[in-house]
Amino acid sequence: MMDPKVLMNYHRWVVENLDAMSRKYPHKFIAVYRNRLLAVGNSHKEVYAVAEKEGIEEPPLTMQVPALDDVEAIL
Repeated sequence: MMDPKVLMNYHRWVVENLDAMSRKYPHKFIAVYRNRLLAVGNSHKEVYAVAEKEGIEEPPLTMQVPALDDVEAIL
């Protein structure tokens, strides 16, 4: 289970960066760790592997980035 403070930090990062990520990486998968974009790829497995390769022991946030149109539809 993820620490609630860590989860809130990831939430803040997503809120602050979702627009830019949606413009730059629509439909791609990303891995974020401690407010740093670690990897962009075509699957959760691909971006998670980058985090493991960097020796990160805590699980990073991984997610598929929505397209900008999808974000606008949600808002």
